[in-house]
Amino acid sequence: MSRVPETRRSFRLWPGSIPGTHEPGFAEQPIREIFTPASVRHVVHNGTALELHAFRMGDCNILLGHEPAGGGPLRWHLTISCPDRHPTWDEIKTARYRILGPDVAMTMHLPPADHFVNVATQDHVFQLWELLDGEADDTWRQW
Repeated sequence: MSRVPETRRSFRLWPGSIPGTHEPGFAEQPIREIFTPASVRHVVHNGTALELHAFRMGDCNILLGHEPAGGGPLRWHLTISCPDRHPTWDEIKTARYRILGPDVAMTMHLPPADHFVNVATQDHVFQLWELLDGEADDTWRQW
């Protein structure tokens, strides 16, 4: 458990089993919360007091924010990256479940091509966003 100075919120990692299968040889790395510099808080949340956590998991850098996506209600936003490669699916999945637990619905959007954003300095960054209330329910039930 760690404490975030700006929010005084205790953060606990979920200890359950990560769902699904894993690639052969995958070894889960420990996740540790690290200090979030004011410069990062300013870039991510423009200096506001919104909740923001930073973590390391092996080669992965992870940010977790509670943000008003598109000016709407607050949603969890998990960003995971590695300096010189894409995070693996096992790393993305492990970070998502350890940090947010089993009961939050998250999505990784792949927008239409004309809305796709690719910034060279963020080539290895993946974004996951929380689906609120019933946003995911209808999708799960259709399958």
